[in-house]
This record gives sequence, structure tokens and C-alpha cells, in this order.
Amino acid sequence: MYSFMGGGLFCAIVGNILLVVSTATDYWMQYRLSGSFAHQGLWRYCMSGKCYMQTDSIGKPQHEIQCWFSYWNATRAFMILSAMSCFAGIIAGILSFAHFSAFERFNRSFAAGIMFFVSTLFVLLAMAIYTGVTVNFLGKRFGDWRFSWSYILGWVALLMTFFAGIFYMCAYRMHECRRVAGPR
Repeated sequence: MYSFMGGGLFCAIVGNILLVVSTATDYWMQYRLSGSFAHQGLWRYCMSGKCYMQTDSIGKPQHEIQCWFSYWNATRAFMILSAMSCFAGIIAGILSFAHFSAFERFNRSFAAGIMFFVSTLFVLLAMAIYTGVTVNFLGKRFGDWRFSWSYILGWVALLMTFFAGIFYMCAYRMHECRRVAGPR
């Protein structure tokens, strides 16, 4: 049981670090614009060695700017919610190693597993929104483009939080089977 929880805690900590790094960095997409390379993240876009906030508009119509804000805001919100729920799962996961008698009816390994699955759902929603908008709209706008390492870290974080949830659910099932069978 403890080996499942240890493996889950390792996956969750790595996943949470990847979520924070992915959300904070500016390399979700790279593209060529006017002969030079540019890249963008959830918060900024950079071209010709200068970075600008996503709220800055360079010759874009107002209705187009509002559309981009909505998709960036949704992606940002889901990534932040994912990191927060993963962190809450880590706290519950650490507490599941301790045995407090006040929490007999509340299984912390089950709660940690659920929080990791919620984190997985949030990062999946964020990645799906970003992928859909990028492929359908931004990809057509920029001819020579590709997803970059910040984006890939988001997908790896999804896998890590998912496996953390699996490990903690396995630990919960083992605990329940031992509890039902009674002491030997």
C-alpha cells in the first residue's frame, strides 16, 4: 500500500512541477513571422527578441482580440485549477501516510486519488481548448508553426497526474481489502 502511495506522490509532485512550468513559460507554440522566429505562451508572445503581453494588440481588430482573450483565459484558468487541485491532492497524499484517529471515516488516499483525477480533467480541458483553437485558427494564420516544449510539458503533466490518481486508488483499494478482511 505504501509503495503505491509513494509512487503516486512522486508522480504528483513531478506532475505539479510540470504544470507550473508549462503554465508559466512562453513556449507553447513557435512560428515564423515575417522571416523571423516567434513563440508564444499563455501569458506572452515574443518576436524579434521582445516579448509582449497577450493583451497587447498589434494591428488586430477588436472582435478578434476578444476571441483570443476567451480561449487564453479558459486555458489559463484550467491550468491553474489543475495545479491547485494537484497541490491539494499532494497535501492529502502526504497526510494519508499519517494515521489520525479523528479521520477514521475519511480515507485520505481516496481523497488524494480523486484530487489527482480532478487535476487530470482540468489539464485535459486546458490542453483540448488550446489544441483545438491552435490547430483550427492559429495554425491557419501562421503557415510555418509547431507546438513547443511548454505545450508538451502540459501533456506529460496530464499523464503524471493521471498515474498519481491510479496509484492512490490502488492504495485505497488495498487498504479497503485489508480493512474488510480484518487483522490476521
